[in-house]
Amino acid sequence: MGFQIGSFLIPYYGFFIVLGILVASTLGVLRVKAFHRDVNDFILIAAMVGLGGIVGAKVLYLLVSWRSIDLTRLTDSAYINSLMQGGFVFYGGLVGGVLCLFLCNKWFHVDAVSYIEICLPCVPLVHGFGRLGCAAVGCCYGVPFSSAFSVTYQNSLFAPNNIPLFPVQLTEAVWNFVIVLILLWYLDVLKRRRGLLLYILLYAPMRFLLEFFRYDAERGAIGFFSVSQWISLLLILLAAAMLVRKPRSGTSS
Repeated sequence: MGFQIGSFLIPYYGFFIVLGILVASTLGVLRVKAFHRDVNDFILIAAMVGLGGIVGAKVLYLLVSWRSIDLTRLTDSAYINSLMQGGFVFYGGLVGGVLCLFLCNKWFHVDAVSYIEICLPCVPLVHGFGRLGCAAVGCCYGVPFSSAFSVTYQNSLFAPNNIPLFPVQLTEAVWNFVIVLILLWYLDVLKRRRGLLLYILLYAPMRFLLEFFRYDAERGAIGFFSVSQWISLLLILLAAAMLVRKPRSGTSS
């Protein structure tokens, strides 16, 4: 699914991802310059984090959807290509991106961790555009839901067609953009830090709730909750614990 420019077909999902990367990169460069940091270091970090994010998101998708993978066709290049083209899980991308962030410190001797607070709003910005891509093609679709806000697909290769569905992708996209604004206000206007904890506490509860409205099957589940819901709960608990933890006032003699 996409739109035609001359003889070229531009896929909707790829279009929104590229658009999100361009917008987030622009925001990142502006913030790096405003905070008097090295733009070249930012480009290196962004490339590493982006690569780790893609690999991590794909690996977690393959892990949670292993039951649907035909192991007898792993030598079929066409089948492998189809597996690699679609299917990503955001939390896997988050883990992969964080790992590559620390690798920047080790491999390139760049103080990548210091860029987290500066460039943090870029993460939900890219994610929001990615969810717009999901909404455009119909992947990660919602449960049957009849209302004025429902989304009905006609020619989707992923979502059931001609059935009103809950707009779960659009809801998540909008909330991600709201998170961007909240983070910018928190970090730049209030001059506060520990923005990563705020981001987790803003995103994870929303993701946990929206998972109840997902209708696509290949998400993986453990007991009553999906894999993403368990990860959300873990992140909420960790972030809350770190937020309330008080630094030690000193050592006892």
